[in-house]
Parts: sequence; structure tokens; C-alpha cells
Amino acid sequence: MSAARAASRGVGRPRAWRPLPRRFFERPVVELAAALIGQVLVRGRGRGLVAGRIVETEAYGGERLDPSAHSFKGPTPRCAVMFGPAGHAYVYATQGACFCLNVTAEGDRRGKAVLIRALEPVLGVPAMRSARLERLARGPTRARLLAGADHELAAGPGRLCLCLSIDRALNAVDLTDPRSPLWIARGAEPARPAPEVLWTPRVGLNPASASFGWEWRAFDAGSKAVSPAPGPGRATRRRPRPLRCPPPRA
Repeated sequence: MSAARAASRGVGRPRAWRPLPRRFFERPVVELAAALIGQVLVRGRGRGLVAGRIVETEAYGGERLDPSAHSFKGPTPRCAVMFGPAGHAYVYATQGACFCLNVTAEGDRRGKAVLIRALEPVLGVPAMRSARLERLARGPTRARLLAGADHELAAGPGRLCLCLSIDRALNAVDLTDPRSPLWIARGAEPARPAPEVLWTPRVGLNPASASFGWEWRAFDAGSKAVSPAPGPGRATRRRPRPLRCPPPRA
């Protein structure tokens, strides 16, 4: 997508895509999940950039707070970065050989982070499409992407990592560093209205988890690039529930 077209969709021009400061990420994890909607995730690749507007996130509450978080039982080699400063990338591999990108939150060293679940492509769309098609066999998804369904390219946490070439090599990268190969920049210009953020329960969690029903999945109600809905009958809210992490477990 050209810079002019990106700007017309409420996304700032690439030359203004400077990393957000660390203080942006030093806020309660649920608030950060909402604040990230509309910002731009940028990946430097050689001399070019690939970028997408964040349209879907999930908050994870950390050590002794959120049983669904990788950090619930404390630091491990896998999730150690979650216990560091806010504004760093936590990248992990899934069983399907895909990767997921999280952003560390608050900076209280309690393992809180926000999962980036979906992007709306704004720059480097041909490169994103090529990366997706390379991993896809013949079928309806490949046919839709070839027909121009660009909103599906990064509609899911594994898909967006594939589109932006994000893997464990980027784990612990400082997203606030202008020299970083991966960062988050301010999206909408101040004069434009903020996206309408709605909330549902998070996706794919263990139903036996005590935090299974927490409505901590945020998404842009006006974007077609949101990943497939969690399921029929899932109502959406305008505020998350619960609004804050509960007290730590004894």
C-alpha cells in the first residue's frame, strides 16, 4: 500500500513512524490492549518496511494473576522477557510451527503482556502476500488471497508473524528503540477519531482455566482484518470484564 493510501485510512505516513516511547507501554495491561488498537507494527526488512495497523489484541495478566498467561507460575527460560521492562517483544513458537508476538506491559516485573492477534496491512502488501502463499497449498484460502483478500493476510497471530517474518530471533527486541528491526509506531493522526474498541473472551484458552471467561480480547469493530470470531453467540462489550487484574494469589 502506498503512503498516500495508508494516510487516507487513518494511518500516519511511513516517515513519521517513529517508535512509541516506553511510557506508552507502562500502563495496566488491559488498558494497553485497547491502546494498541490503531497503532502500527513496523518490521524493517533490508532497506524496506513492512507494516500493519493493529486491529486485535489480547491482554495477559501475569504471575499469580492470570492462569492463562505463560508467566503465571513465574519466570522460565521461555517467558523470561515478560518479567523485564515494558515495551519489549515476547515471541514464542506454537505447536503448529508458527510464532506469536506479544508486547510486555506495565514494567512491574510481574510478567504481563499483550498478544498482537491481527493486523490490517498498510505497507509491503506484496511481500506479505508472497510470505503467506509460500506456506499455503491449493484451497479456498489461497484462492481468496490470490483474488485480493488482503484483509485476511495477517488476520491471526501466526499469520501476522509469517507476514512480517517474526520468529524467536526477535524475542526480547526493544520495540521502543529506533534501531530495532521491529517497533510499534503511532497510527491514527490526532485529528482522526479513535477506532471503536469492543471486547470478547480470549481465543483458544483452556475452558478449565479460572480466567477462561475474562473478556480481555480487544478488537477494532470497524476493521475487516480481525481474525475469525471466537464462535457463535459470543456477545461483545464496550468495556472489558474484569477491568483490572485481580490481586495476586497467595
